[in-house]
Amino acid sequence: MFLIFCLSAAGVLCAQETAEEPAQEQPAKVELKIDLPVFDLPYQAHITDSMGYDFFHTYGSPGMNQSLSLTMGVYSSMHYGLKKLNDSLDLAPAWKNVIYYGGTAAGILGFAYIFPFGYPWMKQEFTRSLLSRYGINSNNIYYDITGSTGLGVTDDQLSYLKAAAPADFIRLNISGAEGYNFFSERMARNYFFYDLDDLSFAPALISAFLNLGMVGPAIIQESGFFDIDAQFVEPMYKNDRDQTDRFLNNNDAVNWVYELFRPDELYAARGEHPSGDGSVARYIRFAQLTGEEKKYLLTQGWLGYLNFVSPLMFGFSSFSLGNSGFAGNFAFRHYLTSFGADIAAQVFLKRRPFNMAFTLHNYMNYQNYFPAVEAELVDFPLAIGKLDFFLSPRVLIGMQPTDQTFKTASPEFLGLFGLRVDFMAHKNIFPYIDFTVKTNGWVAGNEYLDANASVRLGVSMRF
Repeated sequence: MFLIFCLSAAGVLCAQETAEEPAQEQPAKVELKIDLPVFDLPYQAHITDSMGYDFFHTYGSPGMNQSLSLTMGVYSSMHYGLKKLNDSLDLAPAWKNVIYYGGTAAGILGFAYIFPFGYPWMKQEFTRSLLSRYGINSNNIYYDITGSTGLGVTDDQLSYLKAAAPADFIRLNISGAEGYNFFSERMARNYFFYDLDDLSFAPALISAFLNLGMVGPAIIQESGFFDIDAQFVEPMYKNDRDQTDRFLNNNDAVNWVYELFRPDELYAARGEHPSGDGSVARYIRFAQLTGEEKKYLLTQGWLGYLNFVSPLMFGFSSFSLGNSGFAGNFAFRHYLTSFGADIAAQVFLKRRPFNMAFTLHNYMNYQNYFPAVEAELVDFPLAIGKLDFFLSPRVLIGMQPTDQTFKTASPEFLGLFGLRVDFMAHKNIFPYIDFTVKTNGWVAGNEYLDANASVRLGVSMRF
């Protein structure tokens, strides 16, 4: 990735030295967009101690945006390649469908269960990024060919994180669902803005199902279909090895709601591991939750179905809005957060050269509501002399609970400004810089709950 970035910079210099040559035009339609994030600061600087005091080793625990970009690139490339192959094959339609849809299914399953860089790999990286920020090194099981299931984390490390940053610890338990949901949202957005006609909406849909499986254990329990404690928790305790070879938790949302209602409880208060080895019982049983906690979790489980309320999730990329020249679409998103939940209503609009996204965030903790609005302009073209750019500004303004607290009515201002600039070094190669500054508060895909300014450098390739 660093080599590609250097070659892109060399392309810029060559373009400047041969200014008399006509400028290269970008593709008329973007069918594939791959972001390769090279640097993510200050995140990579902050995790050097957890990764061995070596900046190069920070790539072993990519940040949320880095892992998201890599996973989106994998699935987008797969669907782009399969679509091109399908269009080029001179076969009967039935055989072409077998190859196209069969290849899509094989690719999705392969990256889900066999190869790194699929969305289950990304889910692990979302969790690891929060651990790395607090100096805790961990493993991604998708790199381990021995079949290990552990993150390499001890009870003492988890106890430290719970005491030092209770809001981050709450988020840690549900960060995998945040990753699934964020991936689904971004894949669906690309499907709209680039007017794609492949099957790249399918991973977005499957990721929404995986997210639902993580946030809906209360629905499963209430249905009476099976007992999640007996089917999941007890076997996990029975098969546990030492601390570093254990899962972080079991049913993520059960652990999340347990911590949400108990932010000040010591981690060791969960009780002793059934093995009697003196370690902490990491896996919260559904039966351990109070009636109030079960009711709250059941509500959030049903709200998880909002993630399917969008035509984008089922392959309908856009709809013409009369004679206005605009095309539009919409989506709903439900995130579990460090303070409760975010129900986001999104509207997407486009008419060349404008690609716009508007979001009404409905942040809710236990009994209180905190609104926010967000607006984003995507890939707005700008020419300065013979230099071509894409600008993508983003603004978010609103409120969230003070200190990310679950049972407070006190609001705290939330503000975010972001600007991404893509420079066209070649018709297919766009080095970019992405700058974001925010106040205290939770934002999906941002590792920091406190105020933060971040800058990301990378290369975007478009075909």
